[in-house]
Formats: sequence, structure tokens, C-alpha cells
Amino acid sequence: MAESILDRALEELSPTTSLFKIFLHLSLRGAMSPSQIAEETGISPGTVRPALRTLLRRGFVTQREDGSYAAVKQLPLVEVLSHLYARLLKG
Repeated sequence: MAESILDRALEELSPTTSLFKIFLHLSLRGAMSPSQIAEETGISPGTVRPALRTLLRRGFVTQREDGSYAAVKQLPLVEVLSHLYARLLKG
């Protein structure tokens, strides 16, 4: 399942966009508030909030009762890196 959500993210979200960066950050770091995401990623809060709504609507993240967001699947860093590297090799 981890690979399929990563494949889906790579297909649907451009890796250079805030959407992908926020999804990947939550996948690796776990649940956090929009302000924590903005602080840790350097993406402005005005960009983080709409991106989270889009990710929520598209099924990449969930929102918790406390207002924090979490990726639908935690991904180990080594899995993400090896998967991305394999995709790069394929061209």
C-alpha cells in the first residue's frame, strides 16, 4: 500500500509543487497542524491551508478532531528514497 500511495502521489501531484511537498512531509513526519507544516517546510501558511484542503479532498490526507492533518499512510524515508530513485532510473 505504501508504494501505491506514493505512485499515486507522483502521478497526480507534481513533485515540485507545494501539494507534493506537504504530502511527503506529513507522510514522513506524522500528523501536525497547518502552522507546524508551514514552519517546518518554509511554505507560507497562506499556501499550506488551501493545499491541505486539496489533499484532503483528493484522499491523500485526513483531518483529525484537533485540527491537525495526517497522511493516509506513513512512509519510511528509505522506502520513499528508493522508490524515487528507481523511478528516476526508469526515465
